[in-house]
Amino acid sequence: MNLKKLALAAAVASLAAPAMAQVTIYGRVDLSLAQQGDAADNKEMRNGSGSRLGFRGVEDLGGGLKAFFQMEHRFNANDGDISSAAFWHGKSLVGLQGGFGRVWLGRDETPAYLLGQTVADPWGTDTVAGNADIVRGGIGKQRYSSSINYAYSMSGISFGAQFAEADKNASGDSADRPYSFGLGYKAGALQLGLGYENPSDKDDNWLTLYAGYNFGVAEVGAFFGTGNDTNDNKRQAWLLSAAAPLAGGEFRASYGQLKNKDAAANGILRKQFGVGYHYPLSKRTTVYVDLVNKKRDNQNPANEKTGYDLGIKHNF
Repeated sequence: MNLKKLALAAAVASLAAPAMAQVTIYGRVDLSLAQQGDAADNKEMRNGSGSRLGFRGVEDLGGGLKAFFQMEHRFNANDGDISSAAFWHGKSLVGLQGGFGRVWLGRDETPAYLLGQTVADPWGTDTVAGNADIVRGGIGKQRYSSSINYAYSMSGISFGAQFAEADKNASGDSADRPYSFGLGYKAGALQLGLGYENPSDKDDNWLTLYAGYNFGVAEVGAFFGTGNDTNDNKRQAWLLSAAAPLAGGEFRASYGQLKNKDAAANGILRKQFGVGYHYPLSKRTTVYVDLVNKKRDNQNPANEKTGYDLGIKHNF
């Protein structure tokens, strides 16, 4: 390339640079020595909160309108293998945002999960002590593919809606289109969350409520969920939680249960108690230890297990 062509290329690049999307590379590597707590003799090295590698970016289109995208790959840091058959398992989306809010297409978490469920769990449904089975009730889903999403936030209020493409059932027919709504409110020490989800089966649905308050010395919360499973059995769940600063770190605790109200016996599907301590070594690196006791299937003593993890998490 001669000097004239080089100068021209540099000039074009300098003019185009302000219009380019600002792309951020981010991720997490999280590994722990753990026993899950719901199966015997399963001591292993685990990806505590899900190791990941992601790309996100925003392009200013002018007039207050912006385009954005995000892709997030999940992998097992202990062996370098992918954690799902879907390469962009975490997220894969593109959309527009402006004064009207945000509209996007692709694979993403449901607003019911983000605004009404995971906020109720001190572990955010991560690690062996996470309460995913309770806050989702064995009915709700964390994310959907081929979805249309909308979100809007104003004055502490957040609203989200998602409609997804229906999956094919065993006979090849399309099930109902799943949809999800979430509503959150945060003002000072008070936080409220509401979620509703109707998955693809005609019988199942899941409604959740959450209220939390930060007293300074500790943040406490209460969660309640109710709905129907795919067999049209009524399910109910509740969870009490607390998180408190302790010696530079955070102490966490929760206790809750999930019950089949239509069962002939007591119908308890899951009863769970967990405690943990997470200590930040820096803004990016945290060491943690968690302990959980899980009882499943009508309190059969054979189905009571204790789990634990001891791990380190680094965000970048």
